[in-house]
Amino acid sequence: MASTPHQSVKKNFESRAKLVEQLVGMVDKQHGDSTPEQVKSRLMGLPNKKLVRLYQVEQKVREKFGTREKMLAHIVDSRKKAGLTADAAFQKILDGYTKARLFDMTKMTYADAAKKQTPEQRLAKKRGRKAKERALSKIKK
Repeated sequence: MASTPHQSVKKNFESRAKLVEQLVGMVDKQHGDSTPEQVKSRLMGLPNKKLVRLYQVEQKVREKFGTREKMLAHIVDSRKKAGLTADAAFQKILDGYTKARLFDMTKMTYADAAKKQTPEQRLAKKRGRKAKERALSKIKK
């Protein structure tokens, strides 16, 4: 039987306060937090399940990328390789995302950029007599 979030907090961190103490240094400041005490008070209001999820995401991000900036660079690079936009406006949107959402984005796979087909290749894909005749007439022009 799976353990409850409270049980996993007790087992892995001894208490909720110790888990929050570890998370204070890891998580990004949000919602107008300016001091570690404000971050701690915000985290103390979260349920155990969310705290455990936050801790797991922070650990995975640190293992795989190290910092948030490196993770953002990875996302932008993978989008550029796929031929998608990754301009300053997109990066500004990414800056507003949480680490968990960004980490989920790193798991996405993008298709390679579409290669331009020659008119002969497009003709080969046509089905039906009329479609092939129209395509042939465009090639011959």
